[in-house]
Amino acid sequence: MKRVTMLFAAGFLFLAAASLPIMRASALQAVVTDDNLDQMIASAKTRADHEAIAAFYEQQVLDAKKKASIHRRTAETYRSLKIPKPVYMAEMCDGIAAMWDKIAADNSKLAKAHEDMANNAGG
Repeated sequence: MKRVTMLFAAGFLFLAAASLPIMRASALQAVVTDDNLDQMIASAKTRADHEAIAAFYEQQVLDAKKKASIHRRTAETYRSLKIPKPVYMAEMCDGIAAMWDKIAADNSKLAKAHEDMANNAGG
């Protein structure tokens, strides 16, 4: 009887250990990257799917704001150098900063849309 109990316990332990990676994989939230964004959007069904996509876009907002800030500082540096016209370096940097501002705003709207989708999704 003792031997049967030990074999049963060992078998149960083996089964539990074998299923642990499967349980962990299903518990992990998907990570959205530049490379899989289209696939993740196309297959998004659950709250977690949309939250992961929203998080991706929120990171894009932060990155775009950082780039806009860099170009604003660079524009001020060019202005302080008093580079003669028609070399419009400061103006070009202003334009690039404005472009990154728009990208940040659009990514923010995409993040909000996926947050709304997450709130309306099941699972």
